[in-house]
Amino acid sequence: MKRLALILLLGACTEQATAPGVCPDFCPGGTIELTDTIFTDIIQRDSAYRGYVQAWEAEAMAVADVPGVVDSRAMFLMSSMITRIAATTTDTVPIVVDSARLRVIVVRRDTGAVNLRLRLYLLPITLDSTKTFDSLVTAFNVPPVDSVNVSDLLAQPPIGDTATVRIWGDTIRTDGAGHTLQIARGDSSLILYFDLLGTQAPFVEADSGKLAYGVRVAQGARASVFLGANEVFDRDPQIRWFFHYTIPDTVSATPDSVVNTSSLRETSFDSFVFNPPTPPLDDNLAVGGVPSARSLLRVAMPAFLHDSFDVVRATVIHVPVAPVPGAPGDSFSVLARPVLTDLGAKSPLSNLSEFSGRTTIHIGAADTVRIELSDLVRTWALDTSATTAFVLGQVPEAATYTEIRFFSSRAPAFRPALHVTYVKRFPFGSP
Repeated sequence: MKRLALILLLGACTEQATAPGVCPDFCPGGTIELTDTIFTDIIQRDSAYRGYVQAWEAEAMAVADVPGVVDSRAMFLMSSMITRIAATTTDTVPIVVDSARLRVIVVRRDTGAVNLRLRLYLLPITLDSTKTFDSLVTAFNVPPVDSVNVSDLLAQPPIGDTATVRIWGDTIRTDGAGHTLQIARGDSSLILYFDLLGTQAPFVEADSGKLAYGVRVAQGARASVFLGANEVFDRDPQIRWFFHYTIPDTVSATPDSVVNTSSLRETSFDSFVFNPPTPPLDDNLAVGGVPSARSLLRVAMPAFLHDSFDVVRATVIHVPVAPVPGAPGDSFSVLARPVLTDLGAKSPLSNLSEFSGRTTIHIGAADTVRIELSDLVRTWALDTSATTAFVLGQVPEAATYTEIRFFSSRAPAFRPALHVTYVKRFPFGSP
């Protein structure tokens, strides 16, 4: 325990009042004493648990290629498509697919990446949550059905003529190879379209038009992106089928007529796989990874903080076991949330943001991590019946392969600590 006492003397009361008395004769006596203490042994019975959020439940799909560190790949299955369409109220006719347009949204990227390229692969339509990196190696080791240089697209001048805006709803950038890019005005995410023909988007009637795709990132020293997933509204990959059908003269009073139209389909499943896999839990406190891990920390509040002291500031201190591996430009947040009732791994968490704390973790950094929890610790000091525990979790969970591990209370030299600044209540009214 380290302690630094700061004494602030109330000796600045020098104003001369004319009546009824003279300051400092009527100023309260005593001093205000601030105490700064690092409690190194009050965080106890801390544990890490895994399995809260799976990759297919995450709000984004991590795609990265960092040699010697990680290879992460997105995968998604498109919903089935109609194979026949009503020509009259009683008869249907088959459709003939002409082409398809696939949309993916890059919700996050490293803006410093150069020559960033996305490669699109056809995957088996048996795609589901049981698929692993190893089981899909063969599907990803064939030539891609399409490839786009995102950096080149971003460098293209925006097209914003009246006809373009009327069709696309905004300005676009194109590369002349069937790729279109829009920059979302709200959050600067990249809306990327692939125009697919023939074998790039094979329409198999027996499979009801189901298609599965995978995405890898290639080239560039900072090759890492995050693709939108179906856990967030209108962020998942979508495919629009362009097709036509013929209404024969036998079902209408007019000669054969051809109708051209399109139909939009969203994903029925999306996820990502990566190698190497997340390592198993150990004696340290794990936060993040896939499936997501959280760490529960219990705090034994000193009895004297409940009596005559007020908490001014409180910060929890964690020492990372090692730098977080990953793409250089990536980062994620660690959120500390109070526990409502201590039920171990199933403890319900508070959603009150004022009692939570957050910090940003950068890839490759090994600095001590500090999270401010002043309001929470202040509440614990005032309420002796409160559950004095909190949980560390990643934000967002399971959307990336990255994980940070902190030393636990089982490592005496590096165990988590609570840095508290508190003040003894001033004795107003005392002689």
